[in-house]
Amino acid sequence: MTLQEVTRPEPARDLGVDEELKEELEALALARRAAAGDLQATAQLLRLVAPVVTRSVRLVLGPDRPDAEDVVQQTLLAFVQALASFRGDCHPAGFASRIAVNLSLTARRKQRELRLTFFDPSTLVDRSPLWATEATDHELAIYRRRFLHDLLVRLPVEQAEVLSLHIIVGHSLSEIAAAMSTPVGTVKSRLRLAKEGLRRYLETDHAFGEGRV
Repeated sequence: MTLQEVTRPEPARDLGVDEELKEELEALALARRAAAGDLQATAQLLRLVAPVVTRSVRLVLGPDRPDAEDVVQQTLLAFVQALASFRGDCHPAGFASRIAVNLSLTARRKQRELRLTFFDPSTLVDRSPLWATEATDHELAIYRRRFLHDLLVRLPVEQAEVLSLHIIVGHSLSEIAAAMSTPVGTVKSRLRLAKEGLRRYLETDHAFGEGRV
């Protein structure tokens, strides 16, 4: 079986509550078998989590990052290696998503010494039109998304992780707490601090000049 076959996404399905619970229990059973060295279970589990991993990586890195596929593969390998420590507090896909976010944030941090995409003249929405009445919602959305991605590498790791999982990937606070094996109150605190960091950058206009970041 090739890596492409292992990571080929399966069609999305609409599940009821009972079906969701059954699917999660089956996934947890797969994870236990994979952790014990069952190669067939490992292949099935990778097919199950691959779409979530791919989505998480592309949301945090951005859809046009050339290293996205590498990060996806790194995540899948790290996920398998981490199964022995997986406590089963959440769906294995949630556990994989957390690993994906962490590795994506690491990839972004490794690019800090390079010219950030946010300031690339070929892709940056110029600052001045943003304040003009003719600025489109699409331009503003691009601007805000790039700013948020830029901010992630400046936040403490735990705050960036929670912000990414909640705001970018879309996990609930309870899902994040389960994936991190952390109390919901701690997750809320980290999210609050991350939002305060975002607000400070917005208020001080740090996002608008490379020399001022």
